[in-house]
Amino acid sequence: MLTQLDRLTTEADGRFATAAELKFLRDYLDTVNGRVETYQKIGAAADSIVSEIQQRQLSAKSSCYTFSGKDQASICRRDLTNAIRLSATAMLFADLDLLRDGFVLWYRTIVKSFNYSHMAENTYGKQLPDMMKKLLSPLEYTYMQPILSLNHSILSQ
Repeated sequence: MLTQLDRLTTEADGRFATAAELKFLRDYLDTVNGRVETYQKIGAAADSIVSEIQQRQLSAKSSCYTFSGKDQASICRRDLTNAIRLSATAMLFADLDLLRDGFVLWYRTIVKSFNYSHMAENTYGKQLPDMMKKLLSPLEYTYMQPILSLNHSILSQ
């Protein structure tokens, strides 16, 4: 939404915006209460989501957080926590562009440099969506689903 507002400000410079140009704002305002509740629910559960994902991954492969001979579980925890927080924020503001252009494309370089794509596939393609489906109502999940799909498609390439 923030990106769309910025675009509208530029496009409607010197004139009033049309009803069609304002439709995205009306659509967003219709969902804002649900988005705020979803954001708060994710925020309250973020630590437990991260812990459960890490436990599942360690159960599947005990060395999954070992890179360059060092245990990097705390760094992976921080990164997943940030991804969840930034994803929830993108959902709150209905702004995929801001998430993609800011965090996700940057984080993809980290994933690639550590050859972490297989873990990103598991984390962002399976574990995180599964956890969100358990946590959120079907309506709340519809707010998060585009964000989860974006993360998965970019980070697991």
